[in-house]
Amino acid sequence: MGNKINIAITGTGSLIGQAVIKSIQRSNLKDKISIVGFDYFKETVGSFWSDKNYFLPDILRPGISEEKWINVIINAILENNIKLLFAGVDFELPLFAKYKTVIEEKTGVIIMVSSAAVIEIADDKYLTYEFLKKHDLSHPKSFLPGEADFNTLKYPLIIKPRKGARSKGVYKVKDKDHLLSVIDSIKDPIIQECIGIDEEEYTCGTIYLNGELKKIIVLKRSLKEGNTFISHYKNDFPEIITTYLKEVSNYLKPFGACNFQLRLDSEGLPKIFEINSRHSGTTYIRSLFGFKEVEYIINYLLFNIEMEFEMREGTVVRYFDEFFVQSNKK
Repeated sequence: MGNKINIAITGTGSLIGQAVIKSIQRSNLKDKISIVGFDYFKETVGSFWSDKNYFLPDILRPGISEEKWINVIINAILENNIKLLFAGVDFELPLFAKYKTVIEEKTGVIIMVSSAAVIEIADDKYLTYEFLKKHDLSHPKSFLPGEADFNTLKYPLIIKPRKGARSKGVYKVKDKDHLLSVIDSIKDPIIQECIGIDEEEYTCGTIYLNGELKKIIVLKRSLKEGNTFISHYKNDFPEIITTYLKEVSNYLKPFGACNFQLRLDSEGLPKIFEINSRHSGTTYIRSLFGFKEVEYIINYLLFNIEMEFEMREGTVVRYFDEFFVQSNKK
């Protein structure tokens, strides 16, 4: 792959993996970087955008050991002299956190993953609530089923799995009967206050490196099937959101990119209801507004350059697209 620097991205079929690849290939770094892709499926769209691809053993299948999974990754890193690895699949995060030191010491790569403690907080919505409450940060009132008196709760409420994403298994319940009719269908549910209105929902991103908060972006969003499909950026979004994110980040101390979902309550107070300690599926969308987080991280960690962002106001609409691959047959 020539004299270019090799960077790895796992989950070339995921929204996150694709967003990271596009962020590199449509940046000023495109001529300096070669992309090595990893996935559990062949012929993902991101694999066609990568310079080289590896097929990972399915760590979720019985009989596939963590050691086997790690060894494939370590060998690929050594074989390609990979300098930086971005994780694009949620279930990989605890594994990369667990083996981060081992992989980095054996290969010299930098794994873009937060600590196991941060990932645990972000992965469990009740632990997210406890983290916010512990540090006296605004948070949605939250209960486990055994902690709540269903007769005295203030409705409507949100019921959802403690662990989950993309709005799967999320219910807005209007009263006790409605709550009882759905709660048994949810694995490990959490009950939370219903914060604000749909029109005041934000997806926010931070870049936190070497113990310092570097950048923040706040986007207003609309959802479709659990994913952001319309994003808005304005320079005058409520400053209280940025102040809140600074406080949260300085207590949480993630590594690299971190994503926060929040709403404003009836008094205009931001309340985080979900943290993702990784890049977001909106990573490339953010770059269109000027928030080039992947480019920033690569420049900072590999080239010792701190970029300045030129942000622009506007709207980004996500849509489906198609990608043609030429057959090798003559």
